[in-house]
Amino acid sequence: MKRTLSIAALLLLACTLLFAQEGTITTDESITTEESEESEVTFDYHVLQQGDGYINLNLALSLPIRPIPNLKIGGGVAIGYTYMMLDTLSVGGEACFSYNATIGNNVLYFIPILATVGYHPTFGNVELSASLSLGGAFENYLDRSYFGLAIKPEIGAYYKFFPEWSIGITAGLYILPQWYRDTSKNYTALITDIRIGAKYIF
Repeated sequence: MKRTLSIAALLLLACTLLFAQEGTITTDESITTEESEESEVTFDYHVLQQGDGYINLNLALSLPIRPIPNLKIGGGVAIGYTYMMLDTLSVGGEACFSYNATIGNNVLYFIPILATVGYHPTFGNVELSASLSLGGAFENYLDRSYFGLAIKPEIGAYYKFFPEWSIGITAGLYILPQWYRDTSKNYTALITDIRIGAKYIF
């Protein structure tokens, strides 16, 4: 009888240890699975992301809309800096140098210095952009100089072909009002600005 009880006790103890070991293995496996799931990293790619900055360099074709009779086709260069506050929202600024020849073979120069707010939706490696710029422009024609308000809405598209570089095209409109004490001399020049450019993103 005592021998039977001893054998039964040993079997019970062996079963208890076996189940305890299996439970421990299961727990270790679940911990390993959880750690594996937590260690998985998802990568969400965007052409531009919050915190990015970029420098843009542009060559421009300047097409006058108003006054059409007095101005011919011109050109320009521009450099700017932009900071991405969100993945799609930016603030920045730019300085430009533009010119247009006149019918008298003279030249109108204007140098806009602008602050810019932009919106940049992206699709794969393609970035679309829409922006509004506001600032001032130094204007010079012959012996006459003027500093006045400059407004520029602009749209564009860029393609990112390297991690740090994008190229694209934009189309904007310079709105350059001139106001005088003699209001009969007031007028607003409208000049289309078509650009090809590159962005260095960092």
